Amino acid sequence: MLKRTTIVLVTALLGVVLGIVPLGEAKAQTNATTVYTQPGDHLVNGRYWQTDCEKYSTTVVRCTTDIWGTKVAKVGGSYVATNGWVFNNMTYLPSARSSWAKNPLGKTGSWTASDGRKWKTECDTAATGKNGCRSYSLTSVVESASGKFRQSTKWVFNNMVQFSSSSVPAVTKIPASSPDISNMPVENSKADKVVAAALSKVGSSYRHASAGPSSFDCSGLTSYAYKQIDITLPRTSGSQVSAGTKVSTSALKPGDLVFYYSPISHVGIYIGGGQIVDAANPRTGVRVTSVNSMPLKAAVRVVNS
Repeated sequence: MLKRTTIVLVTALLGVVLGIVPLGEAKAQTNATTVYTQPGDHLVNGRYWQTDCEKYSTTVVRCTTDIWGTKVAKVGGSYVATNGWVFNNMTYLPSARSSWAKNPLGKTGSWTASDGRKWKTECDTAATGKNGCRSYSLTSVVESASGKFRQSTKWVFNNMVQFSSSSVPAVTKIPASSPDISNMPVENSKADKVVAAALSKVGSSYRHASAGPSSFDCSGLTSYAYKQIDITLPRTSGSQVSAGTKVSTSALKPGDLVFYYSPISHVGIYIGGGQIVDAANPRTGVRVTSVNSMPLKAAVRVVNS
């Protein structure tokens, strides 16, 4: 059975270790200070954010913020980077410090949660500012260096608690939502489903003229993946190059078909992060590899979303 493990990315205030991928232009720009404290859509410095707020208790409001960025999963022994909504952090809006007397998120110290995860909190420091706490969890993360992925365990910022004061009133109601942004990125698009279908076959065997479900040749794999969204592709790599709109190889998006050699004799599916999934040959079968592992000649976009 194909083993796929999702790995948490290192996240930090207003950024992630692996590059954020802005999608297109939007008309709205949000003040960066409201990203974590106002529910709704946000666009800051070309990056898209979504925040949801809820009542944590009768007196405390908690907001959870996700950012559109790079997610990493381990598929068939290879790290695969794709775009999607990634957890960034939680923010507890201003409330009385006394409300946190018995909660480790509101006082300096270290502890182990019931699930065995280790945590630490710092309060009223240069990092938190006066009347604030920041908590970190010991988390498995993946970082990218020189195009290679490396997994390690690090302390990762998870949440922030804000205390009310004479100048900062407590927030006891969920704030009004920010305006919708019309072209916010959408996860689980048709292109995402194509990528997921192809990745689900990593480790399958190569067989000439086969289109699955257990063995594939190169165009058989692409045909199978697109069939999952009810799109029928021509059967050969040479004919699939005419199946959509040609795009620059410098502007690839996940789900795009990528073609190799001259004349064209091989095709794969771009999955993001400079990688493709393809059915290469009997030795490798269906694999994940670099988009530049072979002479790249053309790219075609079959679906735009």
